Amino acid sequence: MSILEPLYFNTLKHPQVLLLLIGVALLFVAELTARPSGVLSISTGETLHQIRGRSKSLLRHLPAVLRAFALAFLVVALARPLSGMRPRVENAEVRDILLAVDVSGSMTSADFLENGKRRDRLYVTKAAVRHFIDNRKAKSTDRYGTDRVGLLLYASYAWIQTPLTLDYGLLEYDLDRVYIDQRDDKHNRTAIGDAIGLAVFNLNKSPAESKVIILLTDGINNYGSLDPITAAEIAKRYNMRVYTIGAGSPVRRSALGRDNPIDEDAMKRIASTTGGKYYRATDLQSLREAYDEINQLETTEIDLGKVYDYDEAFVPYAIVGTAAMLISVFTRRRWFEAIP
Repeated sequence: MSILEPLYFNTLKHPQVLLLLIGVALLFVAELTARPSGVLSISTGETLHQIRGRSKSLLRHLPAVLRAFALAFLVVALARPLSGMRPRVENAEVRDILLAVDVSGSMTSADFLENGKRRDRLYVTKAAVRHFIDNRKAKSTDRYGTDRVGLLLYASYAWIQTPLTLDYGLLEYDLDRVYIDQRDDKHNRTAIGDAIGLAVFNLNKSPAESKVIILLTDGINNYGSLDPITAAEIAKRYNMRVYTIGAGSPVRRSALGRDNPIDEDAMKRIASTTGGKYYRATDLQSLREAYDEINQLETTEIDLGKVYDYDEAFVPYAIVGTAAMLISVFTRRRWFEAIP
């Protein structure tokens, strides 16, 4: 964390107050050039004999510099800096979206190509999900969005990695740190039904009218206590759409049988039951296109008149300004007091 980070802000609530900085600048110039008649400004106390040369003479301007610095910071504090701007859309239909990503061991299969390099399925999935998140922002530089998005991971069981949030920066942070340790037993199986069930449970607590689950897998349901079709019926009962994506290169036949099969019939049935759609992604481009199409289907119409939530950021400026003013007074009284 940078030492200057507390001073960062997004905007000012009263930017017109910054006009006072002109007065601060004029006062600073006046203090540097003024020399009261009949008064000699010298250093007091034992430091009197130390004032020699140009560098020492410049020190007498220190109180004025500190005072101008302090006043400038206090003026900015009066202008009300605001940070963490988050759009809060009122009277508009927003969506809650849970991204369910398979993190079973087979997702480490390197059968995707990106710029001539082989990439594993988890790598390209994370890239596609990040692309999906970016496309839901009003601007690429925004940290917050208008729809709440969460990240759910599943293998032998399902868990919420990132709860539903408007903070897409946090979501991307958690996504970047997803990895698969094949020595961990939790990555040995795929519980698709349990993943849908956990997603339904979390979305059902939300007040949003539109609730969407985007489930990606590269295998079949071979673990867990909830059948995927039963889970889809539950999602339908609560008016939740489930989009399913089968990720991986086309199935190849070998002496050992099918390589990483995807139960496409089940994926199609889950999607059709809930009013969603099934996508087959065999390369990076088709995977991104799947997320892009879902993004278009689940676009939120936003009224231009948005209300913003924000955090007050004036306190650091007020503290620094006050501290500089106190130091200015102390240095003037201690070393640069005017003696008639």
